[in-house]
Amino acid sequence: MRLPSRCSTLPPSALTVVVVMLASGCAHRARPTTEPTRLEEMHITARPDAGGFATEAVDAESLFRAGVAAQRHERFVDALTAYDRVADEFPASRFVAPSLYNAGLSGKALGRPADAAERFERLVVARPGSPDVRPARFQLAELYLELERGEDGLAVADVLLGDEGLDPDERVEAMARKAQQLLAQGRVEDAAAQAQTTMSWARTRRDEEAVRDVYFVAAANYVWAETLRLEAEGIVPPPGGVAVQRPYLERRAQVILRAQRAYFDVIRHTHPDWAAAAGYRIGQLYDAFWDAIMSAPVPPPQRPLPAEHLPVYETEYRLYLARLVKPLIRHSIRYWELTLVMVERTGVESDWTARIRVDLDRARDRLLVQPEGPEGLDATRQGPEITSDLPEQPGDEVSAPAASAASEPG
Repeated sequence: MRLPSRCSTLPPSALTVVVVMLASGCAHRARPTTEPTRLEEMHITARPDAGGFATEAVDAESLFRAGVAAQRHERFVDALTAYDRVADEFPASRFVAPSLYNAGLSGKALGRPADAAERFERLVVARPGSPDVRPARFQLAELYLELERGEDGLAVADVLLGDEGLDPDERVEAMARKAQQLLAQGRVEDAAAQAQTTMSWARTRRDEEAVRDVYFVAAANYVWAETLRLEAEGIVPPPGGVAVQRPYLERRAQVILRAQRAYFDVIRHTHPDWAAAAGYRIGQLYDAFWDAIMSAPVPPPQRPLPAEHLPVYETEYRLYLARLVKPLIRHSIRYWELTLVMVERTGVESDWTARIRVDLDRARDRLLVQPEGPEGLDATRQGPEITSDLPEQPGDEVSAPAASAASEPG
């Protein structure tokens, strides 16, 4: 599942501010270039046609204008062709840097991240002194994450973090991108440390240096929550009796609570994409915990049983356990329902909301086949009280005693 993209909520036409001489990017990284200080080179070509020869006279500026016009009308293939011609045919032109930058944006709009990255990389190498280089590096930080080019992503994040000219929003973006890359590479402890550093840095800014854009603060917070979720899911009860399994389940329950609180903090940043992702993960915490408990090895009976009685013992134990942990299914359903309410109110659809609907249906079906009991289907049908948001002070839905009891045979 891809992480939310900062620009994913914008239509393609919003990715390019179409003004001649403008190199555009996501949000704050669009700015005009200066007027040419010298005449641009012109190429005249002739080719045979039915009447003799046809001539074409082009220069970098006319091609750049053609690319901007095509991009404006979302004809991104035509835009990419025009911008590439500027870079290929007029390598000395001052339009090369904005053309490569806009070519990268066109590649992104076409869903061709490798092509987009190639244009931004070419810009960085060909025009190292261009003001387009910094925004190109930010674009590369996002693309390298999508392309799973971890080392390149960390390298570009470190270059950005060494840039003393970054404003607070840019710096927190570079910090959050590094945390995302570390997590994507499986360096969970490093990702957790980087995410916490990012959140702390953003939280301690003075008013005049405050981070204004919540997107990457929420992104760092999400990375922190993800590291806790992964820690929880890595705690698996081993074979053995109740005394062996109980400490594992208690520890997992405690980490789940920490992860849940971290995801609630993500939601409080009020960015709709990250809120949907966090809401999905909260439900998944309980869903995965139910799976872990129900799939744990059955503890041996407290007293020896004849071999022919063991299948009955295991069946009865599983029924007992299913009744006991039904609240975990209810918690998954509850938080997925609440998240869908949030999504409907914001009007923002994403891969996360589609996944919530699929898993919510699965959880409801799962509940239908659970053994009857006070925590069964009737209680879930009543549902939680739907509020405008997830709770401001979430309760401890899972407690260590409840988790340890899940290993007690009846």
